[in-house]
Amino acid sequence: MPAGWIYVAGFGIKQMVSTAGMVAASVGVGQDTLDEETGLTAYIEKQMKLIGTSLKDVQFAGPKPVPFQGAEEAQLLFIRHETEKAGSMVHAQTYVRAGRWLGIVTLTATEAQLKPVRADYDAFLNGLRIGPPATD
Repeated sequence: MPAGWIYVAGFGIKQMVSTAGMVAASVGVGQDTLDEETGLTAYIEKQMKLIGTSLKDVQFAGPKPVPFQGAEEAQLLFIRHETEKAGSMVHAQTYVRAGRWLGIVTLTATEAQLKPVRADYDAFLNGLRIGPPATD
């Protein structure tokens, strides 16, 4: 756990902030399952279309392949958009595929926060591992 961050059950981690009204950077962890016809690239393209219809002044960078231990494939996508209250927001989404299982790790921060919190995001991401499926 990076210093200055707290664990949020069912979500991921969130940066602790001391200034009221300040946007806290966060890292959310989710998962999905690819159907048999959909590969990772097609999945990300669909996500980009959905994101493009719901965010203001959206810009994308990537996706580009990235290493991730235990993954068959991993891609990084950057998303930038504008909000009225916080200004320019950035999301770094890392998609990690193992078989049809898909893990999605999303850093959300203001553009001004991105550089200072990127090392914490990278450390958190490097600490994640793909494990066997949970059994009931």
